[in-house]
Parts: sequence; structure tokens; C-alpha cells
Amino acid sequence: MKERLTKTAFLSYLRCPPEFWLSVRQPLLVAKPVTLEYEHLRQQGYAVQQLVKSLARFRPLEGLSLSFERPFQTFDLYARCDIVTMHNDTGVIDLFETKSAASVKDDHIDDVAFQRLVCEQSGYEVGRCFVITINGEYVRRGAVDPEQLFTVTDVTEMVEQRLPSTVQQAKAARAYLNTVPIPSLLDYCDRNRLNCEFIQLHFPDLPDYTVFDISFLKNEKRRQLLAEGVVGIVDVPDDFPLSTKQRAQVDAAKSGAIVIDGQAIAERMDSWEYPLQFLDYETFAYAIPQFDGVRAYQQMCFQYSLHTIDSPGAKPRHSYFLSRGESDPPRAMAESLKEAMAGKIGTVLVWYESFEKTRNSELAAMYPDLAEFFEEVNSKTVDLMKIFSEKLYVHPEFKGRSSIKKVLPALRPDLSYKQLRIGDGLTATISWFRAVKWETLADAEREEIFMGLEKYCELDTWAMVAIFEHLVALSGQDFEAHTADTEQFFLERV
Repeated sequence: MKERLTKTAFLSYLRCPPEFWLSVRQPLLVAKPVTLEYEHLRQQGYAVQQLVKSLARFRPLEGLSLSFERPFQTFDLYARCDIVTMHNDTGVIDLFETKSAASVKDDHIDDVAFQRLVCEQSGYEVGRCFVITINGEYVRRGAVDPEQLFTVTDVTEMVEQRLPSTVQQAKAARAYLNTVPIPSLLDYCDRNRLNCEFIQLHFPDLPDYTVFDISFLKNEKRRQLLAEGVVGIVDVPDDFPLSTKQRAQVDAAKSGAIVIDGQAIAERMDSWEYPLQFLDYETFAYAIPQFDGVRAYQQMCFQYSLHTIDSPGAKPRHSYFLSRGESDPPRAMAESLKEAMAGKIGTVLVWYESFEKTRNSELAAMYPDLAEFFEEVNSKTVDLMKIFSEKLYVHPEFKGRSSIKKVLPALRPDLSYKQLRIGDGLTATISWFRAVKWETLADAEREEIFMGLEKYCELDTWAMVAIFEHLVALSGQDFEAHTADTEQFFLERV
């Protein structure tokens, strides 16, 4: 082998040896286009690295040399170190690795251990090793304070303990490249499962609905099925031990039947007090807080959509808010929501209550004058998703999942996010950040993003209304389905 083993390749080997082999030996087969998420994370990482350079410890000091992005290499190893300080009198170097994470993780130690290995084998003496991470408790007040935002952790001892295994793993990685891995479904990793590029390359005809989709199935049972040649969920033996809910999911997949506990669903819906408020937030989280009063990586609310049904059979009315870059987006959003819910709150229906309730608690803590309102909202919140996650409604097209992106297409295929300019939460949050922070963005493009965000968030709550109407129809009640005119909905929004 002529190539040097890079730090990136080494870490890839630790995560998944077959994917590592594929990326080095057949890179064209796994080449992927640059995604919006990748570009966003790359830009965030660059912003973090630039701000780290302003730390007091990296200011010019007599007797200390400072290097950024310094490369080290041997005949067969290569690593680029984020920050290197050299004590000029001894030649000893200290290594600093910058991570856009809120704490030091195990793979960070692998990262720094590999750097240390390359530095030492290229003739340098390494003194101390550090990992710089984000202080998740830091709250921005005025200009960002790098000294408070970053946490510098001395990981020297952990790196020294990891170094012997790093030496062996680096040798093993290079040796692995001289082999030809044997494809096996049993070699899946917890991280990628069947999405592993190596597995997908060698098993291109895997069924779309597999044993990996069985809810809460333990690894031991999954490996047992795979060892018996069972991949598709429809091939799971009838006598294979599963929980009641797992068996219901498998049976639904085999028969194609829809299993509904109508009585249990009706009992839940009967307990909902009007008005019904269908609520959804959109949030933005960033390593470097972009607004005052916001923590690093806090899921900061910048948008909501609210559909309200005042009484049984009433036409839903829509309220919404979208920040366009105010100095305090969550405050403006919170005040707008309180106004929209003025009067009786009734029942607040959300999809995955843990998320919305946590945001409400954060808003209550940020704005004490609004705390009573958000506490009441939380006390009256009901999770519409639980009807599906608790298997009161089982549909083979859900594939064992209960996200709205799985449930909606099965129940209302006419309502599709694919018809919108912005069709998923990740695209929404990144697009909003660019619209409010990128000064070079053309006004027309910025306005197009804002329009797309309004329609995307509105569909989130409109979809919940549609699912609610579908559930009402199960009871046989005579009612007007206000979400039936799908064509008109999208005509007004695209």
C-alpha cells in the first residue's frame, strides 16, 4: 500500500471496517453529493474553529510557537492537528483538538491518540493533549464570550491509556486493506444497520421492510433471525418469540391488514376538551448562540403553526408566527402564541410531546412573565402520536414507526410534503438560519425561504388535523372533513 493512513480513514475503520475498506479501495462506488446538512455542519465547525483561536491561551506568548491546522506524517501515517503549541526551549508540543460537541466523547480520545501516534513517530515529543468542546450551559449575554463558551479538557492520561491499542488498530487498519471483506448481514453495526454502504453494495435487493423495523427488537433476537436467513419482516416465523405489540406489527405486515383498537382510540378522544389546539414548533440549534438569552445548542423556537378547532365540527382556524431575524426570536414567538391562544386553551395536541413540552419549559424559564401561560399549555398537552406508538392503530405502511412522516402518507397520501419547497425539519432549520444570518443572500431568495417555511410548518399542524379527522371518521360520526380539499390547500401554498 502506497497511501498513508489518514486520521479520517483510521476513525472510519474504528466505526465500520467494511465501509473503511470500501472508501479506500472503491471510493467511486460510495461517493456522495454534498448535502445541505453536511455543508451546514462544515460551516458550523469552521465558525467554531475560528472563534477558538481568540482564546487567551492562544495569544502570542514569548517562548511558545503556535500553529493551526499543522500536518504531521510518517511513511505510512498522516494527521492534521487543529492547534499545536511548541515550547521553544524543549521542542515539546501540546495538541489541542477542537470539537463542536458539548462534551468529550470516546471517539475524541481515539482522534487525539492517533494524532499523538503520528506526531511521536515523526520525531516529536508530545507533552499534553487537550480537547476543546462547547459549554452547553453558556448563555449568551451581549457579544459571545469565547472564554465562557468553550471548555478545555486535559485528556493526556486518557490518550496515554488509549495509545497502545491505537498502535495496534492502526496496524490492523492497514492490514485490513490488503484483505477482501466477506459480506455478511450479521456484520451490521449498530450505527448504520442495513444502511451500511458495504452491505447495500453487496445486498442490493434487500426487502424494503425488514426485521430491523420491528419496534424495540433486541439485537440478540435480530441476529438470531438473520442467522436463520430471515431478513424480511414477512418471513418472521409465527412461533418466533415476540412481544404482543411486536407480533401485532409482524402480523399486520404479513396480512396487509390494518389493526385498529377503535374503542381505546374513542375513549382517548372523548377526553379531549375543546377547543382543540394543534401545535407545532420549528427550532434552531447552533454551537455558537446566535441570539441573547440562548444557550449553546439550545433548541431555540423561531416559528410555530397552530390550527384551532373551537367546537366539534367547526372549521379549523390557523394562527402562525415566523421570526424574520428579530433580536429576540423566541420572545416574539412566545408572545404571539399567547395571543393566539387567548381565552380557553382546551386541549393542545402535538406530535411527540417530549419535544414541545421541553420547549415550553425552556420558554417559561427564559421569560418568567410568560411562565404561567406555558405551564398551563404543558398541563393540557396531549400527544397525538401515542395512538400510533402505543399500537392502538397498526398499519403495514407505518413499518413499525410512528413519526408523522410515516403515518400521514398511509392515512392521507394526498397530503405530501414532497409538494412543498421545504419538506423536512432539517432543511427548514438550516434554511431559516441562512435567511436571517446570511447578508449575501438575495432578497428574493430570502423571501422564498420564508414563504417555504410558513407552508412547511402549516402542513405539520394541518396534517395533525387531517389525522384527527381520519380518527373521528372511524367512530362513524357524521361530520364535515375540512381537510378534504387537498388540491386547494397546496394551490394556496406552493
